[in-house]
Amino acid sequence: MQSVHVVVIGGGYGGIRAIEHLANNTHITITLIDKNPYHYMQAEVYDFIANKVDMSHVMIDLPSLCKSFGLVQFICDEVSGIDPLSSTVSTATQSIRYDYLIIATGSRTYFPDFIKGLRQHSHGVKSIPSALDFKQQFERSLLNRIEAQSRGCEVKPFNIVIGGAGLSGVEIAAEMAAYANSFYQNGNFGCRGVDVYLIDAYESILFGMDPFLIESAYERLIKLGVHVWHNNRISEVRANQILLDNGKILDFEFMIFTGGIAASTLTQYLGFETNAKGHLIVDENLNIPTHENIYAIGDITQAITDEGKFIPPTAQLAERGGESVARNIILSLRGKSKQPFRFKNQGVMIALGGEYGAGLLPGGIKVKGYIAYLIKKAIFHLYTSPLRRRSAIGKRR
Repeated sequence: MQSVHVVVIGGGYGGIRAIEHLANNTHITITLIDKNPYHYMQAEVYDFIANKVDMSHVMIDLPSLCKSFGLVQFICDEVSGIDPLSSTVSTATQSIRYDYLIIATGSRTYFPDFIKGLRQHSHGVKSIPSALDFKQQFERSLLNRIEAQSRGCEVKPFNIVIGGAGLSGVEIAAEMAAYANSFYQNGNFGCRGVDVYLIDAYESILFGMDPFLIESAYERLIKLGVHVWHNNRISEVRANQILLDNGKILDFEFMIFTGGIAASTLTQYLGFETNAKGHLIVDENLNIPTHENIYAIGDITQAITDEGKFIPPTAQLAERGGESVARNIILSLRGKSKQPFRFKNQGVMIALGGEYGAGLLPGGIKVKGYIAYLIKKAIFHLYTSPLRRRSAIGKRR
């Protein structure tokens, strides 16, 4: 079997999983390119911003991880272009030739241009810096509010607004509410006044998901004191105020927007076909059409079922995509036909603040409460433990 070079752009869930499945083949050398020297586990960000874990909990060192595989090189740089004719990837400092290319640069928070002021006055949590920025500002504001007790409790309301009631929005709203409740209970502070508002554009949170998850999440949010506003669309965001299309106005201290995602900005410079949000169009094998040796996986792609339905972007989808393209690269090297990508959801687990969760397991098993929380934590442990062991090995090399 011929020796080949595989370049992976993006050290997220999909890129890492592809490397894991390719690295056991001694005839394959791999180069991972990422602008950050760490793998960010964004699916667990709610724990980080709610101060339940430190930053290291949601990061894996990529240089150490790559060293542990032996034939994997890591380049910390930002990709500026791809030339399919010469099979090269360009960065600010060099050109890297590939035999096979996997694009897995993920997504960014989508701030619709038609919502005036949204980008300027709200936070996203799709990156470590943005999540850290929100966390630090939130804690500083809590301290300011406690210090304001010297003037009595008649201080400005402290409102946190979450725009978007999908999976990320619900998890963050629940965790922030649970954190605020715990903060005031532990410190026995007299001036409460922290309120979390979840702005939902649809008639129910988690729109389109299983009714059990919707009902369980809604009950939990209400119990935590979250104000859920259904059928409300944001029309404008000002420095500390949002305006809704029904005329409501809400003051806020912080706003996190989770109302949508767009593909990473890399897709703007590639010349490949994309949809309106910049997601790359791929075929049934996750190939870029007309480029048999270029694959794209995870949030950067437009994932569609056989019935033509959009598949919501998740870490699970990215990982299965990584496994699929690794398998097809090996099949191609053996002169065999590729296998079309078929995504089968293995279940959904939702964190709902504190030690509480809800989920659907394979076979339609429904769980909620503390047991669901434990299952979600176990899944995270099973994912991170092998990576941390590998990273430790790589650090010693």
